[in-house]
Amino acid sequence: MRDIDLESGRVTTLVGEDLFVFGDQDGEAEAVRLQHPLGITGHDGILFVADSYNNKVKRLDPERRAVVSWLGSGIAGRADGPGPAAAFREPGGVCAGVDGLYVADTNNHRIVLADWTTRTVRTLIGD
Repeated sequence: MRDIDLESGRVTTLVGEDLFVFGDQDGEAEAVRLQHPLGITGHDGILFVADSYNNKVKRLDPERRAVVSWLGSGIAGRADGPGPAAAFREPGGVCAGVDGLYVADTNNHRIVLADWTTRTVRTLIGD
């Protein structure tokens, strides 16, 4: 993932390496591995990333350049529940809201809301 300073035009790498170095690895800086990250949103200085092919939503602290899995176990499925018990099938979009993080769970055709405090996921739209 890259950071672009809009004033200077300078591009820096926050986490990971290049396009063909992918996987599912939490950690810091170059040790982080994502696979097809699509959506990104910010909340209280933290970035949330839909790590689509890993079926997870990850939390990125840009100051520390650190990533941790925040929602989902990585196993494709469909389940509401707390943090790692929630299951997704290629989450593609995320949006920070007042009550929590909205996630577009693409291949489950649903929108879920994850509570900021408990990380509990519940389906809002989609059967």
